Amino acid sequence: MAQLKKLYMADRLEDLEVLTVIPDISSKSLKMLLNTAKKLLITADDYRIRGDQELAYISYMKYFNMLSIIRKKSDYAQNKGMVREELGDSDANRRIMDTLEQLSNVLSERYEALLPVNANTSAALISPPTKPIDVKSNSLTAHEAYATLGIISCEALFQRMQQKSVLVMDCRSCADYERSRLTYFCAFNVAEELITPGMSAGRLQARLSSSAKASWASRSVKESVVLMDWSSKDVQPGDNTPIATLLDILKNWDPDVTYRAPIQILDGGYQHFKMMYPTQCTNPSVERPQQNNNVIDTIDDIEYPSISDITMKEDILNADNSKDKQRPSINRANKPTTLRIHEPSQQNHQLQLQDQINPINEIMRHQAELLEKAQNNDKLLDNASKKWRRMHAEGTTLTASDQELNYNLLQLESKAEDYKIENNRLRDKLNRYKEQQPQEKLQYDDETTKHIESKIEERQRLDELHERERLERERQLAIAREAKRHYKPPPTEPAAKTSEGSPPSPMNGILKSVPFDQAAINTSPLYDRSTKPRNERPIATETATTRVRDFSPVVGQNVRRGLTGLKNLGNTCYMNSILQCLSNTPQLMEFCVSNKYKNYISRQNKTNGQIIEEVAALMKVLWNGQYKCVASRDLRYVVGQYQKIFSGVDQQDSHEFLTILMDWLHSDLQTLKVPPKPEIKRASEKAWLEFTKSQESLILHLFYGQIKSTVKCVTCSMESATYECFSNLSLELPPNSNFCHLNQCMDMYFSGEKIHGWNCPTCKTKRDAIKKLDISKLPPVLVVHLKRFYADPSNTGAYIKKQSYLEFPLENLDMKPYIARAESRTQTPKTYKLYAVSNHYGTMEGGHYTAFCKSDSYGRWYKFDDQVVSTLDSSNVVSSAAYILFYTWLPPVDLSD
Repeated sequence: MAQLKKLYMADRLEDLEVLTVIPDISSKSLKMLLNTAKKLLITADDYRIRGDQELAYISYMKYFNMLSIIRKKSDYAQNKGMVREELGDSDANRRIMDTLEQLSNVLSERYEALLPVNANTSAALISPPTKPIDVKSNSLTAHEAYATLGIISCEALFQRMQQKSVLVMDCRSCADYERSRLTYFCAFNVAEELITPGMSAGRLQARLSSSAKASWASRSVKESVVLMDWSSKDVQPGDNTPIATLLDILKNWDPDVTYRAPIQILDGGYQHFKMMYPTQCTNPSVERPQQNNNVIDTIDDIEYPSISDITMKEDILNADNSKDKQRPSINRANKPTTLRIHEPSQQNHQLQLQDQINPINEIMRHQAELLEKAQNNDKLLDNASKKWRRMHAEGTTLTASDQELNYNLLQLESKAEDYKIENNRLRDKLNRYKEQQPQEKLQYDDETTKHIESKIEERQRLDELHERERLERERQLAIAREAKRHYKPPPTEPAAKTSEGSPPSPMNGILKSVPFDQAAINTSPLYDRSTKPRNERPIATETATTRVRDFSPVVGQNVRRGLTGLKNLGNTCYMNSILQCLSNTPQLMEFCVSNKYKNYISRQNKTNGQIIEEVAALMKVLWNGQYKCVASRDLRYVVGQYQKIFSGVDQQDSHEFLTILMDWLHSDLQTLKVPPKPEIKRASEKAWLEFTKSQESLILHLFYGQIKSTVKCVTCSMESATYECFSNLSLELPPNSNFCHLNQCMDMYFSGEKIHGWNCPTCKTKRDAIKKLDISKLPPVLVVHLKRFYADPSNTGAYIKKQSYLEFPLENLDMKPYIARAESRTQTPKTYKLYAVSNHYGTMEGGHYTAFCKSDSYGRWYKFDDQVVSTLDSSNVVSSAAYILFYTWLPPVDLSD
């Protein structure tokens, strides 16, 4: 707590109370009053922490006056649940009242101490303060002691755990501790049932178990001691809480021990720590035991009290179509920021002022930036096109290097398409400017406007030329694909028999497959959803760990950890892209590289634990810092045994591969048993347990969330909800638009849709209803899949790719608008940052995948293009090639050493 500020607002408490009066606002809505009350409480806490006791007293008094007004509202009775949700229950308000009373007593004493001594007044009437005002006196309450000793963040505790310098006392109940606890060796349980007020440290020690006593004895030698309960984070916990009592025992009733540093309390408690560092906990999916609160639970079941609360999908689409095409407006003076990062801030400010005075300047500067980037791309595209035409004229067979040229062309064409979209948007922006400006202004800007228009038209002609060249190249590739389809390879010798009891070598299938130069040209991806992994699994007489793996490594010099490429084994770029994104998921990589996964492998599932073993083995070589690139032959072989479409040389869908791989990895690690809870009231928790079958995994803890599907009857407003787990969200792109934003896709996905013929259990007949999705459980890693491929209505069985340019945030993706009521009250972070993108270039007939990943270890973006790894400017992360986005709110984990 900060040093107390001098009294400056009044001479006595009665004068302060005059300032706490709230005007008549009873006509305001209950929701507005609740928001005001919350702001008053936050303001009061802030003033108190900063040492301004007078303003704190005024704000606390206003809060309770506002609470009195709320309780007199006519609709208070039917909204008690909402009030409790926003302002807390009676116990929470009782603690606030205790704080106010304590503040009132201290202020009264301080005012009395400032009163001047009047000679005409009897000395008996001027009694001095009963005790000096000293915030550091030995008579500190548990509230004040908590503030004085301080709080430690989860990040700081994790660092101390890595240094093995901290002793953690977990004062949750013994049952909660057994269900889930820290894996840290110097953390132990001082169970809340053992802690009673007034006891000494010696008496408490006598109640501990023998193993806990040994840890207890080390409190004097550890550099720091941290106390932890479920969720303490307020700087003033209740005096009767176990953590406040334990703090009092250690501070005031442990005379034989001198602590090396002030004792601290973990901010947010175990509930927050397990979300930030799930690999440091035995069962991070455990939830805090719920207090009985029938009102809140009932309200949780009702997601939308009124039909009008649901935003419909058609409303969003109509709004998007009717809005100005420039939505949202982009300040091009700040994009890309990396281009002007070294410019003086004063110059940037002057440019922005000029843009406000004359918007045509901003359009002209935007065009100059666009033309510079587009012209650089044109040079690369022209050179690559010349090489392609020369190769095709000579009629040579495609080699590996030729295939790299094809992949490079696809990426350059994708960039050219992005610049084409930007040029068209620039043209639209100029047209809007001309429509909005008066004629005199247009005459003044006439020369500048004509210059911009000429450059736009010149760019359009170049775009048309590139489009003709692309179509011609696609025609030539189509001829090559058709020739390959009719190609019959010569018969090969039968494979040599393997020794009895040994599985076939992964090299057998690869060496006998189509050579790379024949298989290089991409074919249409297969989407046979019926070919899911079969229930029967191959009988494995030898585990993957005993097999000598063939990574075919290429040794490199000064290769940094995590920056090793993956060879293309014949259209395996879809697999490489996903593996590199997973490789840059820090918590998963730390789990694999450190061999922690070995303690959780299941041998009772259909993949026999082989998938996680091969993924972990591959990640280890990606992170050993020795190789420029390696091959994923063994992983590809094992994956192909359980899903045949991944064993061939045809291009596949990276999203389908990711979804199946996530299921396999979860199944391979699904060994964390979840103790049964005594009573589960919430439907979402029951659905989660049904999905996990009380056995969980790190994959589940990282990637899996839960969707709540609400159906509401239009006639009687009866509401029904079902729950489904997900490892990624598949979002549609807005129709008839070549430019959109991620929030538009989210709005569409989580909007309401009309359904007909729903069997309403209340009406007992078929009714029209509205279906709405919300996230009832946010995962730490949120994977977003963009549905770019859709069925071609004019060609049965064919697919078309939607090449829309999607803008998405690299930081601060806010998911609060899309979560269910119950999830909004959890401490789970709701804001995400981007760390990886799986890109797809080209079309369904011929395409290529890459990955853009931000390394936590090096703090910058990298491009993973099969075996080639290169740095990437953050301004190039967003493109029309984005296919799968990986977001997280987890803290970074440095694996570079």
